[in-house]
Amino acid sequence: MAPRKKNRRRQLTPEQRQERLQAAYDTLSDAVEKLTTADGWQQMITRRAWLRRYSLGNLLMILAQREDATDVRSYNDWRAAGRHVRKGERGIRILAPLRYRERDEDDTPLTNPGGAPRYRVRGFTVVSVFDISQTDGPPLPEDTHGPRLLDGAAPARLWDAIADQITGRGYTIERDTTAPANGWVRFDTRTVRVSDTLPHAHAVKTLVHELAHIWCEHDTRDVPRKVCEIEAESVACLVCSLVGLDSLPYSVPYVAGWAKDADTARTTAERVLTVADAIADALSATVAMPAPDTAPA
Repeated sequence: MAPRKKNRRRQLTPEQRQERLQAAYDTLSDAVEKLTTADGWQQMITRRAWLRRYSLGNLLMILAQREDATDVRSYNDWRAAGRHVRKGERGIRILAPLRYRERDEDDTPLTNPGGAPRYRVRGFTVVSVFDISQTDGPPLPEDTHGPRLLDGAAPARLWDAIADQITGRGYTIERDTTAPANGWVRFDTRTVRVSDTLPHAHAVKTLVHELAHIWCEHDTRDVPRKVCEIEAESVACLVCSLVGLDSLPYSVPYVAGWAKDADTARTTAERVLTVADAIADALSATVAMPAPDTAPA
């Protein structure tokens, strides 16, 4: 019996590699353009809560190719998680940096303070990732949970944890009349006030909104008020989703036409995701963050 030939990965020619890279950039450009619509912004907000491991650019590329994506990982990461990608599934193409170890003039590898290797990005390549709906295997631990509807109660310790981030920045917090708004932040007196008539969950969401104003430096950045509100409310939606509060039906801004161009939308989106991640990271030590139901839509 003749020995079986080893399956070798087909090597792309330089022209094919460049063509694939250009196609990936075209996908990204189209996805960024979609951010300037209400539907596109809402999709970015809802999916980012479950796809935090990816940059904004790759998140948009994933959603442009697979709108129902929930948990996206590489082929090897799925194997490590005990699941396997089904034969014939088409990969979701994203951009991955090409990193090279930095060396000095004597070709000695350089390190950062603390001893970690220093790398430099010299370009990007296209790699494939897969959604959980393209895999088979045992359920993941997080498959058993899902975001809870906003029903008047917020997760335990959430108010206190958000309040700690605000007071840690030198602000005081009040519960009192704020009509017609649900809350506000006064940068001159360093005061945050939340309406005392709101249900607890809405009050927490409003507190996150005001914290986002502080994080986004809306007292010093020269941006229109509408953009400030879009940033703060989008951060609030993301953080609430990450801790199990679905505030989307109540608070996703309707932003069709708000951005003059795709560059403005992308810059705002990058700030929103960065601030939401920072707030969530600070919360993770004290507030439980239930994982989403990752079953295919």
